[in-house]
Amino acid sequence: MLGYLCALPPGVLSGVRRSAFRRTLRLAASRSPFYRQKFLQHEIDVERAAGPEDLGSFYLCSEDVRESPEKLLCGRPEVVIESSGTTGHVARIFMSHREMDYNARQGALLKAIYQISDDDRVLSTFDTGFCLDGLLVQRAMPYWKVFGVCVGRVDPAEIYGRLSKYRFNIVMSGTPWLSRFTEVAEAEGRPYPLKLLVGGGGGGILQKTRAWIEAFWEAPLCMTYASTEAGSVLGFECLLRQGYHLNEIDFFVEILDPDHEGYGEVVITTVRREVMPLVRYRTRDIARFIHEPCPCGLPFRRLSPLRGRSDEIVASVWGNVHPDFFEKILGSVPGVSDDWQVALQEREGKQTFQFRLELKDGCRRAGEIEGQILGVIEREHRLAWQAYKQKLAGVEFVFHPKGTLRTGRKLLRLVDERRERAGG
Repeated sequence: MLGYLCALPPGVLSGVRRSAFRRTLRLAASRSPFYRQKFLQHEIDVERAAGPEDLGSFYLCSEDVRESPEKLLCGRPEVVIESSGTTGHVARIFMSHREMDYNARQGALLKAIYQISDDDRVLSTFDTGFCLDGLLVQRAMPYWKVFGVCVGRVDPAEIYGRLSKYRFNIVMSGTPWLSRFTEVAEAEGRPYPLKLLVGGGGGGILQKTRAWIEAFWEAPLCMTYASTEAGSVLGFECLLRQGYHLNEIDFFVEILDPDHEGYGEVVITTVRREVMPLVRYRTRDIARFIHEPCPCGLPFRRLSPLRGRSDEIVASVWGNVHPDFFEKILGSVPGVSDDWQVALQEREGKQTFQFRLELKDGCRRAGEIEGQILGVIEREHRLAWQAYKQKLAGVEFVFHPKGTLRTGRKLLRLVDERRERAGG
């Protein structure tokens, strides 16, 4: 399968995807009153549209999906997937069993890319509730034809104690779980030989955390990019780990309103879903295309690691700040755990950046960490430091007990609490 994809002539993949897009558009217009009305409002000629770029100003927003997903239905629903995401509101996506099985079969590509053999033993601790990742891996495992177990979110200490018993050499889970799993193994002082780790969840991973996990296990950690709305894996890292290869068999991916660096909002159109197709869905994720071809030879375009979400980019006295801005600051400070949050507040007319941090086990040097963070801001962000020294912006630190900041599957990295405190 991998060799076939790499050998595809240029344009073949695009042509197949455009043909599937036209079928999806006609299906949506004929079976969904919502789409039909919106297409009329935007004066879209469904028969003439060859790609998302022909749909003008039409976009599907998260509110459209969250408030009443049933209005998007074009077929009989048989499966539901839920996610609270970072908004606190449940998003629901309906699919058929056939669509879920199709997505599971597509996982054969990952088996080839990660060089997984029939002798490997795979363990997944992705959540198996209403979440996409656990359900998808459960359905994909029979197609991989390996010894594989999907156990849900079991305590990492319990899993570590079972590694040698079942000889698992590939572990799949969300990044917070993988981090804790590595802490447990590190405390035991004896790493178990792994071949591969596969991480998921929309939040990505800090580079310092990836380096630590990979160094301890002496195995690559490859990330996937998926979402409830996508209903499948939207992108995946190859073993070179240089950006997400996009699933351009099943999706049209656009970047809305890119800035001078190419960063903009990721917009997706499903082209093979019939129960609840999404046309030009605004994900709120911020990323950019990587235009250089990957040395691995895959023909798919690549997407950068996510910079954050559109609702996490905040205009402030420090300029337009985003999670990536703070990740680079905190990533160079030892002792800060992966779970952190920065809140922008306003007090008596002055903006204050409140760093809410968890420290790694055994780290009790809060005062030293505060000084190191301020030192990074002074060295790397001249305008931010100038505003701090001139008392145009305040900086404060709040340290939380380990494991208390993350109350759901995702942690909002940057929050603007100015309006909230003002009663807006």
